[in-house]
Amino acid sequence: MAFLATIKADSISPDGCRLTTFEATYPRIVHGEMMTPRAFARNSASTRAKPIATQLESLLTNPFIPEKFGINQPGMQAYKHLAGMKHDQAVEIWLTGRDRAVTTAIELLLGREVAQDVMQYEANREFVPGEILLEDFDKILPLLPKSTDEIDLSETTMLNVHKQLAGRGLETYMWHTIVLTTTELENFFALRIHPEAQGEIATIAKLMRDARDASTPRELGYGDWHLPYVDEGEFDDVFDAIRSSAARAAASSYGRQNAKNPSREFERYNDLRSSGHMTPLEHQATPFAKAEWELIHDTQATFAKLEGTLTDISEFALLEKMAGLEFSGGFKGWRQHRKQIPNEGNFARIIAA
Repeated sequence: MAFLATIKADSISPDGCRLTTFEATYPRIVHGEMMTPRAFARNSASTRAKPIATQLESLLTNPFIPEKFGINQPGMQAYKHLAGMKHDQAVEIWLTGRDRAVTTAIELLLGREVAQDVMQYEANREFVPGEILLEDFDKILPLLPKSTDEIDLSETTMLNVHKQLAGRGLETYMWHTIVLTTTELENFFALRIHPEAQGEIATIAKLMRDARDASTPRELGYGDWHLPYVDEGEFDDVFDAIRSSAARAAASSYGRQNAKNPSREFERYNDLRSSGHMTPLEHQATPFAKAEWELIHDTQATFAKLEGTLTDISEFALLEKMAGLEFSGGFKGWRQHRKQIPNEGNFARIIAA
């Protein structure tokens, strides 16, 4: 894997609001920066969802390695970087950390006794170098327990720790893929494509900007739908298309968002709704109706007449409300499918129904 940004759907409403869905891959270490904008709808790869064997093999064959190692200085950004032999030493140490993390994950699964026996090292003092881990992976792989295996821990030295913990120490060295939909990118690009932004988030932000600049959005009419991961004409029924789009976005947790199996996707969609996992239902959206825009503009005009007649605090609240009328679920001029679901924001009401 490597840095990558592609567009999975790009639409513009009759009122000129552009909605874009990206699939972006970047280092897991800057995932937090991608999570801060509140106007983004997001689903992404999950350490808890992907099989641990898949994660281990990926880290051994294609780990994230920083292109630059900044030199420590005050502030959140480094402007000078290691070069030559010192850069090479930093890379070597970085990969040593990866090897330690992989060794630890294997120990948490197999237990130290089995891990030591297979990889021939002293667990109290050593870790296993990456080239040996990779060389021995064919021996390790059959020993890694599957999530469906029932293991009597009283009869084995195995620990079989769940990937939600066993895999966490691997995240520093992972690549990460996200599905992201939004109408609001101006502020994100200004913040992340900036000299003070961390280099890795700046790189993916630039790729996203370039992909969007090169894309021509599809013109949609009132009542049409923005449907990432669904091909034009793939479904006769629009609700089937919505369900598959949502299920495919959810499958990004396992890295299977580009696979297609409608019957299973309809089941997954039902599971998402019944379990209160609504975020995959945020990527599908339809433009505000024409009558809705007329009502918004009429209301804004009514609010505007009050400007200058209120206290400073009330003026600020008024302006905020006027701008907020044009948004639903973080999208300007678009309504998410999630907003059509009763009690979409309160799982307690869903399970009580």
